Amino acid sequence: MQKKNYNLFWWILSISFILFVSLVIAYDSGYYEANISRKSKITNEKIREFEQDVKQGKDIDIKDYVESDFIDYSSPMSKVGAKLSSTIDDFMNNSFTNFFSFVSRLFT
Repeated sequence: MQKKNYNLFWWILSISFILFVSLVIAYDSGYYEANISRKSKITNEKIREFEQDVKQGKDIDIKDYVESDFIDYSSPMSKVGAKLSSTIDDFMNNSFTNFFSFVSRLFT
């Protein structure tokens, strides 16, 4: 028996289709609207709290009313990868700049 060779194109197309269908289902189920609505509700509660504090004459600090959604997912490996990519980027930019300045000096 001969083993069938599956085409890489069909694998990528199948995975893309599955991702597309899952995103359509998530959008139609109202996941995104519910998430935005929850954030809006929290914001409205903080606005009311701010107005109440202003009426009472309390000291106001913006950090008390703003929630940070930032989550740091960095790890030592991601920091090394970021440093490596910025080093490569700097090297490539300088190399191309120097190469094209050299070529322009040859023709001028």
